[in-house]
Amino acid sequence: MSRPVYIGDQLTHATLARRREEVQTRHKRAMEQVSDLHTTQVGIADELGKGLQRMKGHGQELDRITEEETASGIFATLMRPFTARRVALARKSVAEALLAQYEGVSVRLREATAFSDDLKLCALEMQDEVDRLHRDLAAAKHNEKLAAERVLEVEKELALLEGQAPTPEQARRIDQLTFELRTEAVALDLFRASAEQCAQHLEPARTLRDTVLELHEDMAKYVLSATHTVNAAGRRIQGLGMMADAPVVVSELQASIDELNTAMEATAQYVEQSRHMIAEVLPELSRKLEKEAAMDAAETADSLEEVSRERSRRLAERALREAAAAEIDQLLGGDGE
Repeated sequence: MSRPVYIGDQLTHATLARRREEVQTRHKRAMEQVSDLHTTQVGIADELGKGLQRMKGHGQELDRITEEETASGIFATLMRPFTARRVALARKSVAEALLAQYEGVSVRLREATAFSDDLKLCALEMQDEVDRLHRDLAAAKHNEKLAAERVLEVEKELALLEGQAPTPEQARRIDQLTFELRTEAVALDLFRASAEQCAQHLEPARTLRDTVLELHEDMAKYVLSATHTVNAAGRRIQGLGMMADAPVVVSELQASIDELNTAMEATAQYVEQSRHMIAEVLPELSRKLEKEAAMDAAETADSLEEVSRERSRRLAERALREAAAAEIDQLLGGDGE
């Protein structure tokens, strides 16, 4: 069998180190991006909360005016002709303030919609990173298996040649095979290290992707619910100038604002949960990745310094056993991860 054809460019120790640094750089950049996105989300939620609170305040003021306008009793009935203009002006003032606040909340909702789209794009970018690691892992495993098979083939041929007095041509062949064995042994080590490196980076990459995806899902749900409720409130605000319908409109408007406050409470709870993830879970994940990367680099360097025929044979046999187990797992329906 001739030397196997590996997937991808020739793998060296320097190439492996460069790939490790590139993945760590992308991971660090993604961490910063997730943190920035979380900060933006909290800011948008805070602004929406304040706007809704002001809308609620205006709604309560309308309630007070309506109660005054519809108050029963002899004195209230006698005073109504004299207070009607003042009540109408007060209603108009509050209605104008409420309309302005509604427009401000609508602007914030449009910002939230755009931000939700940004979250989706970010999640897609992070999915690309997960896909890249899966492809690199599959290639490394494939190459590791080829190198392992070649190591055992060369070792077998060498054992046959070394068991007899070699002719000059056989001695030349032994030198060739010895060189190839050591070369393939180093390649086997590198491919194995590359596979382990990809596997180590998959977990944090998935976590980052899932974090952004969760941010997107929750923001999207909130925006859909809030937009529907705010738009309904906006239509009712337009009816505040109609004196006859005012009590009904105010009642419906207050119900809309209460519904929106419920949605905001759910969002606030999610923001608090995500704050815990940003503040504790992700930094710990980053520290774990850096620690594993440092250990991986040291182990790779040590393994390259300890190349021996016996060790190479053991590694090759181990790699083929693992490859066979992975194939069986896949056939039985395993996820391969």
